[in-house]
Amino acid sequence: MKIEILKKISFEELEKMIRDIPMLGDKNIFPYKEAHITLSRFRYDEVNPPQFYIINKNLQTQRELYEAISFYGFDQLNLTNEVAALEIKNLDTNEIWTLTPPIIELASRTIRYLPNHEEIDHSNNPVKINIQLICDGLHRVAYSKERDGFFNGIKIVGANQNYPYYAHPNGWEMVKFVEEVPSSILEKKLYSRKDCYHLYRDFGSIGCGKPRVVVKNE
Repeated sequence: MKIEILKKISFEELEKMIRDIPMLGDKNIFPYKEAHITLSRFRYDEVNPPQFYIINKNLQTQRELYEAISFYGFDQLNLTNEVAALEIKNLDTNEIWTLTPPIIELASRTIRYLPNHEEIDHSNNPVKINIQLICDGLHRVAYSKERDGFFNGIKIVGANQNYPYYAHPNGWEMVKFVEEVPSSILEKKLYSRKDCYHLYRDFGSIGCGKPRVVVKNE
């Protein structure tokens, strides 16, 4: 992969961009507008994936990207407050995108604990907890797992609770490496609703990721 760095983006600038991320179904709603946003250090197993698959070619892209941007002295897993994101052009494809740290949202969920051996059974007592959910950048986080396990990510606390993330967090042990996106909806994610369109964040508005599409029953 050959790249050209078009722009270096500070955390202050990136924070403003993130606050202006709209919902995909309603461009007048900004779920992160009033949130607390920081650049924080994570270990991969402190955050939870929202999907059951990692695409091998996308993971390979992260390896190649590391080699390409390290030439300029940067690392997609260790971006800083001074250079928190990069606007990059892939010279092989002429694609331009914004490389940000993984975006981690503190998601509120109500759960029931299943007791381990000889533990007290509290399964009838639901508990509301916060889980650090990977909203964007799963393959970057997976790549960190191949290295020392750590990465710098954007931590978002206090997102608009009227618009929770559209899929539930799951465990890393449930994630499989695949060659392409699974065809069955049951193999993709634990979708929170049958029609999740209005819960999608439009990360494509800041140039990272691809525009989300409507989830259809399969």
